[in-house]
Amino acid sequence: MLKWIFSLLLLFSLAGYFMLGYILDRSAFYPLISVYGCLFLIYFLFLTYLRDESFTILLGAGLLFRFILIFSLPSLSDDFYRFVWDGHIQQSGINPFDFTPREYLKQYPDLFLQQIFPYLNSPDYYSVYPQVCQTIFKIASAFSRNNLMGNVIILKSIIFLAECGSILVLYKLLKLKGQNYKAVLYYALNPLVILELTGNIHFEALMIFFVLLAAWFLEKQKYISSAAAMAMAIQSKLLPLIALPLLINKLGFRKAITYGIACLMITAFLSLGLLNSGERLTHFFNSLQLYYGKFEFNGGLYLLLRSIGWRIFHYNPIMILSKTMFLLTITGILYIYLQKMEMLEGFFWLLIIYLLGSVIVHPWYLSPLIALSAFVKYRFVLIWSALIPLTYITYRSFPYSENYWLISFEYLFTFGWFLWEYRRMHEVILHKSPEAIQNN
Repeated sequence: MLKWIFSLLLLFSLAGYFMLGYILDRSAFYPLISVYGCLFLIYFLFLTYLRDESFTILLGAGLLFRFILIFSLPSLSDDFYRFVWDGHIQQSGINPFDFTPREYLKQYPDLFLQQIFPYLNSPDYYSVYPQVCQTIFKIASAFSRNNLMGNVIILKSIIFLAECGSILVLYKLLKLKGQNYKAVLYYALNPLVILELTGNIHFEALMIFFVLLAAWFLEKQKYISSAAAMAMAIQSKLLPLIALPLLINKLGFRKAITYGIACLMITAFLSLGLLNSGERLTHFFNSLQLYYGKFEFNGGLYLLLRSIGWRIFHYNPIMILSKTMFLLTITGILYIYLQKMEMLEGFFWLLIIYLLGSVIVHPWYLSPLIALSAFVKYRFVLIWSALIPLTYITYRSFPYSENYWLISFEYLFTFGWFLWEYRRMHEVILHKSPEAIQNN
């Protein structure tokens, strides 16, 4: 009987991923969130009633769910149009940091780019994607040229391979550290990770893979290989830069400085491919600054401060608040550095601080946290990953409008779950023996 239920849940999950990949889009909020909710319910059931004999099957299911999404056009994000754009103009010999899309079309008429231009969400911004991403964009375009679906399949295939690598390295790291290797399923089976990375082509997948690979090499004392992997992570997304000071606790100050210098030198060398002039660097960082200074989405703490700002200033003080949030984030990051945590655990808490201080928190931003949650005792991030899809209600109508009640529910429930876990763990420390604490 249990085997039949297990099989049915796998089939329901497969059907759910197919619907979200091939049938529903982000404007159909109620069907979308219903299917998403069912996938998470099944996910938590699998984690709660996990048996040794089902571990391998569930790991394979996680890969299968990703694979079936490779051949669908992303339905929950339009970022991939910019990936295709950047790759296409590189094939034409143009640096993506030289022109905004609007500027480019004025000088270089291109029928294919004219067709995808209306779908770009940042037509007046220079590209903000580092070298590793740009190289992948170019590879996809080299094989597909003017075929949008062909570009998408190649990009998704690369993300899928990175995901396979992440799951493998995560499994090996957990075993190497003597931790529960089954925690790999937190990441491998998580619906948010599956749908947002392979399903919607987000390059957090590459960052996660290279960060885990860097940690693996670090455990094996292969420091140059680790620094190279960390540089690749930085060249996928800039965020891993904040993890470098955490290495002081493991390597000591002198070795950590040497590691950091090697990592940054490799990062700088890789940047010479495209960000090889002061003007291009300026375009890159100006676009990042404008992105984080102008746009806002699901920023929980920011929304709280903004409502206070409205009462004081009688307008939206986003420029002031973005700088305030930056200072608060830096303060929190410095606090984490002083705790002398192990790198992966420290990076987990650094990302928590970063996201709490961010004006923009898209659902896929949680994917690195879900991978790193395998190395910490807290599971509130898994709850957060189940709640953050509620933000897709923003796209139910145009112009887009956020639902602050749902955002409040998302953050308050997640914070409440964190407090419950925190209190429970401290009760264990106060009232149980060292052996019980270890087993817990």
